Amino acid sequence: MTDVSEVTFAAYAVTATPASDLIPGTPNPRPMSGALLRALLINAKECGGALALDDLSKTVGFTYAAGMFHVMVQVARPLPTPRTPTCGECGQWKSEHRNPNATACEKFDVEPRPDSPSNRLCLRCRQPFLHHGRPYTVACHSFHALRV
Repeated sequence: MTDVSEVTFAAYAVTATPASDLIPGTPNPRPMSGALLRALLINAKECGGALALDDLSKTVGFTYAAGMFHVMVQVARPLPTPRTPTCGECGQWKSEHRNPNATACEKFDVEPRPDSPSNRLCLRCRQPFLHHGRPYTVACHSFHALRV
């Protein structure tokens, strides 16, 4: 897998192997927003890790490079779209805003919703305006508004 934007589901169940490498008390598998998973994949790629996508099941496998802070292999399986609201600015769930990964924005707010007049989608990458210029998103570097 070369393009993290291929990871398109709203939610995933992420399983780590070996589970003993997780912080005690961390559920395995654990639910995760698609936005946080994409951020983790971008970070793993930056660290020299490996990413793989199964085209049929859309399951993603990833790891960080040897010697980095994670040595486990993680597998993310798509989940049905949850009713959990996502942040209008970063796309992550409210519970993920206290995640120490620091890929979420500073304050959870469901407004402005993606594809609304104040957070329009980009013609090139189909990501909301507010995702542009943020680290660890799949948004392109220059926003071009879709015509309405």
